[in-house]
Amino acid sequence: MSAKHSSLIEIETPVLRPGSDGQTLFWMQEHAFCVHLNLRGDSSSSVFSEAVGAVTGTAPPEHPNTCVSSEHCRLAWLGPDEWLLIGVHEDFGPAPLEERLAPLHHALTALSGGQTILRVGGENWRNVLASACPFDLHPRVFGEGACAQTVIAYTNVLLMPVEDPDRGEALDIVVRRSFADHLARWLMDAAAEDGFEFLSPVGSP
Repeated sequence: MSAKHSSLIEIETPVLRPGSDGQTLFWMQEHAFCVHLNLRGDSSSSVFSEAVGAVTGTAPPEHPNTCVSSEHCRLAWLGPDEWLLIGVHEDFGPAPLEERLAPLHHALTALSGGQTILRVGGENWRNVLASACPFDLHPRVFGEGACAQTVIAYTNVLLMPVEDPDRGEALDIVVRRSFADHLARWLMDAAAEDGFEFLSPVGSP
């Protein structure tokens, strides 16, 4: 079995670069090697929702641009019949869900090798992202339980507000691995004036 490598392997972490006033108002950390699954099915079917909930611990969200969480995973709404499932633990695999959904019309696609998560936070994270993100990140319109597909620095991303257990309010940026290095370097550059900390990666969200 080939060894797993972070998509940010060319960036040596941790990095601590205080800003012009000596502060660090932005932090970033990759949550690598999570389980990413694209799920498609009929959200109007109670049988489908119950089958998903039996394995994941939560039914897929029906309202646009929302996400739900359980002890096993997070499910983010991508479209009327499409969701992104992110396993909280690396050993959360597609097999149990595939088995449960087998009699039903559905599609389950593994994306783990193609995506990663950059978690960002700090006092100034909204200002850093706003310089190249058209989406309104103000907490009055984008808070816990929401998700959004948008663009940051010409890169397609999925955004999900989270509560980091160690650092409080944060944002998860789901991005293709092939664009992760570009996005991470752009964020470091955008945060340089106010100072940033790039933490060593972790293996789960």
